[in-house]
Order: sequence, then structure tokens, then C-alpha cells
Amino acid sequence: MLKKLGKKLTNNLGLKILAALFAFILWVVVINVDEPVRTVPYTASVKTENEDYITSNGKYFELLDGNNTVTFNVSAKRTYQEKLTNADFTAVADMEKIEYVDDSGIYRVPVTVSCSKFSSNQVTISSKQLYIEVAMEDRGTVQKRITATTTGNVADGCAVGEVAIVTTNLLKISGPSSVTSRIDTVEATINVEGMNSDITDTVVPVLYDVDGNVIDTTKLKMSLNTVTVSAQILKTKDVPVEFATTGNVAKDYMIKGIEYSPRTVRLKGEAAVLNTVNKVSVPAEVLDVTGAVADVATTVDISSYLPDGISLVLASDAKVEVKVKIEAMVKKSFEIPVSALTVENLPETEKINFLLEDLTVEIAGAESDMKKLSAEDIKGTVDVSGLEEGEHKVVVTLLLDANLYQTTSTITIPVYIGDGNVETTEEITETETEEDTADSKDAAEKSQTSDTSNGKEDTSKKNQ
Repeated sequence: MLKKLGKKLTNNLGLKILAALFAFILWVVVINVDEPVRTVPYTASVKTENEDYITSNGKYFELLDGNNTVTFNVSAKRTYQEKLTNADFTAVADMEKIEYVDDSGIYRVPVTVSCSKFSSNQVTISSKQLYIEVAMEDRGTVQKRITATTTGNVADGCAVGEVAIVTTNLLKISGPSSVTSRIDTVEATINVEGMNSDITDTVVPVLYDVDGNVIDTTKLKMSLNTVTVSAQILKTKDVPVEFATTGNVAKDYMIKGIEYSPRTVRLKGEAAVLNTVNKVSVPAEVLDVTGAVADVATTVDISSYLPDGISLVLASDAKVEVKVKIEAMVKKSFEIPVSALTVENLPETEKINFLLEDLTVEIAGAESDMKKLSAEDIKGTVDVSGLEEGEHKVVVTLLLDANLYQTTSTITIPVYIGDGNVETTEEITETETEEDTADSKDAAEKSQTSDTSNGKEDTSKKNQ
């Protein structure tokens, strides 16, 4: 049975193979001559044209939900379909043909699709009308001044000086009014991290709302995409602040000191100018204490007293709260031995004898300071230059801190200059002739005025 079947299959084998080959060729010819038409979906991005039709009417539009594509069917023979891709189709929406959909609040624009690879005789695009939906609102336009700012920290010993926009600093912005109405400021920020010399860079302006939030510019058109910003890098220097006073406080009152902060500020400027500045001196006229019986407090803007080309690194340092401490003086008498006095300018050939053993002095000062002063703390000097042999009254200069203590009158002591010994009196007296008393009183008043003035100046200098 199998032998018969095998004979039938192998009989005329060549003719059978030739018949099969002919049938296949015939099938290919038929398929290529009379192929069926197929329909395939394609997707294309929509391009809008005649947008000025919308914007010229003060309106802004955007595609609803950001959808800018359409899908459509294309019918063509297989040989054409095999060569088509989405890129071969163009979809155009003419904004002049915009339509309003009744009661929906939505606008739509008809889309026309065309094929760039084959003619309409070779491919057929679905005749169904396609649309894109758009949202419409008023178009807003604003102009904002661009402010130059910095980010980052400059090198040690340096500070940022002038930061400026090198190109135009006016930015025109247009787009949906819901966005443009939120724009509060525009900043162009240059990075100065580690810089020790002037720099210039091109940066992108950033828009901010009133709360400091960054505004998305996707929907906006701006007249400038970048601006050029320059930053001046200056040297810095720490210097003390000094205050002085003018005028005399009320009688029996004294300046206890000047309190203020900061006592040191950091300045910035070009090295050539900065090197000449060693302190910030505020004129004495700023702190007038004439007739004061209580603390004098004020706020001083020290930036007004800086040289040209010099400024403060911290703007907050400009306003300095100053208080001149005024206190009532109390008076107290002390007895000091003449051994506490040092003689100056005595000729080597002469000797001096004090005609008193103890000297009574009256000293005035703030109550808190007077409590700290004892007779043992008081020293003094007498100057005998130019005095001849005999008895004399010499002025005693007490070695006290003039910022804290003042003598209430001129202090004198009787002495004998010569080569002999004169007995001293048992105690200090201030018995003088009426003429001497008057002279001492005048001298005391002059000394008190001088001491008050000197104390005030020394207090100022000490506190500086």
C-alpha cells in the first residue's frame, strides 16, 4: 500500500514542483494587480495659524487640557499604507474659523488634515470634521522693571558692591490676564559664590508674585529671554564707631558714659579708598547734652558720615541707638596725708616742707563711683617750678580718673622751700585772707568748668 502511494508521489515529480511554483507566481500577480483598500488610523499634532486674529482682539487662547493632537482614518491600498507614518500628515487649525459652542462656554476650531507623501487620488482621509477645543480669556500686557540680585557668598574679606543690569532693565510681558495680573516683581540673579573680583553673567529673569512665589512663564510671551548682570566685588574692613558730645550738662550732673551698639561695623569699598578709613567718627554736634539732667537717647544714621565710595556691608548697622548716661553727682570729703603727694620740678639744691600734715579735699562723682573711692586711692602732685625760697601756696593736682571724679574747687597747700626745716601745723586749715579766698573761689570755678569739660571729653573718648 505504501509502495503504491510512494510511486504516485514520485511519478512526474518535476512536473509537480513546476506546477506549484507556477501557482505561487500566479497568486502574487493577482494580489499586486487587484489588492484591496485598507483603512488605518493616524495621529497628527495640530498647528494653529492666523493667531493674530485672536490676539488683535485683546484675547488669549490655549488648547483645552493641552490637547493639540487629532486622530483620523486614512484609506489606501496596502502598498501605500505600508509607506505611511504619522509624520506624513499635517493638521492645521485656522483661528479665523473659531466657533463658539452654544451654552457650553467652549470654543472650537475646525482642523484640516492633509498628506504630504501621497496625493488625494492615492490616499483618502476621513471626511469627518475634526475640531480642537480652546479656552479663551482676556489678554493682559504688563511692563516690569528687572531688579538685579545676587546669590551665594563671595570670598572672605570681600563684599558685594553695586549689582546692575548691563542691558535694558525693562521687561514687557503678555499672556492670559489671570497670569499677568499676578506678576509683582522680576529679578535677575547672578551667582557670586567664591568671587573676589567683579563679574558679569547672562541670566534668565524670574517672575514672582506678591508672596514671593515663582510664576510659570509657559503661557507668557516676554520681550527678553535673558539679561546681562554685573556684580561689583569690593574689599571689606572692620572699623570702630566713635561718638563725642557737645554742651555742658546741668550743674551737679555729669556724663557717666556713652552706650551704643554696634561698636564696630564692617565697611566695603575699593581698596584704595578703604585703606584710608580707620574709624567712623560721628560729629559731637549730634549728641548735644546742654543742660541735661537725665539720659540723652537718640538714633543716629552713621551712613551719613561715611566717606564717598564707602558703604556698610550690613544695611542694618546704619541705625545706631545711642544713649548718653547722665547721673547726678554726690560730694564727699577725704583727708589724705601729705605723703600721698609727689613734688615735681624741685631744684636739687632745695628742699620742701609741707606746712600741713593732712590735706582735706572734696571730690564729686556718681554715687556708684564714690562708694568705691577711699582716701588710700587718692594721690596727687604739686609743681614748684619757678618758686623761690620761702613760703608758698601751691596747687595740688589729684591723680584721679577724670571720667569718674572731679574736684569741687582748686586745692592748695602751704609749703616752705629752702634749705632749712619749718615745723608743720597740726591740721589742714583753709584760713586765708579775704583776698586769697576770693582768688581761690575764682580759681575753683574755672577749675570746675575745666574739669567738667575734660571729664566729658574723656568720657567720650573712653567709651569710643
